[in-house]
Parts: sequence; C-alpha cells; structure tokens
Amino acid sequence: MKKKNLKKLLILNIPYVVIGLVATNIGEAFRIAGGTNASEKVQSVVLDGCFGTAFANPLPSLHPIDLLVGLAIGGILRLAVYIKGKNAKKFRHNQEYGSARWSA
Repeated sequence: MKKKNLKKLLILNIPYVVIGLVATNIGEAFRIAGGTNASEKVQSVVLDGCFGTAFANPLPSLHPIDLLVGLAIGGILRLAVYIKGKNAKKFRHNQEYGSARWSA
C-alpha cells in the first residue's frame, strides 16, 4: 500500500477509533453498575454515578467486554457513515432541479 493511501486511511478512521475508545468507558460503566437486568443497570448507571467512576480514568478500559462494546459502537458508527455515503443520490449541484444529464 502506498504511503499516501495509508496516511489517508488512518486520518479518515481516527474519529471512529476515538469514539470506540470512549465507548469502552461506557461499557465499563454498565459492567460495574449494580443490578441483574438491563433496567436495573440503566437505573444504577444514571442514578448512582457509575459514569463518574468509569470516566474518572481518561484511559480506555482494557477489560475484554468493554473492548468489545467499544469495537461494536465504533464499527456501527463507521458502517452507518459508509451506508449513508453509498446511498447518495446523483444530483447536479448548482443546476436547476429536473435538468436532464444528457441536455446540452
């Protein structure tokens, strides 16, 4: 792979990596929250301040489940942006709406 292409690939994917690393702390907050089912865990995260505990350390959590949550959130965001970009319609910018492509 060319050096320029690798640099472009890295720069375009940095936001997804950063969001994934922040999402590991969100996964940690839900992992350390008390409760046995999802509604109790959400209530514990919101009311008991598990976010403060999880985000007290700015480094990402290295627990395997937290890393899986971060990878999933970063991947879902990247997939959504990719699908949105692929679904772009072919419009003629700065042209009147309805003008045909084959017109002169």
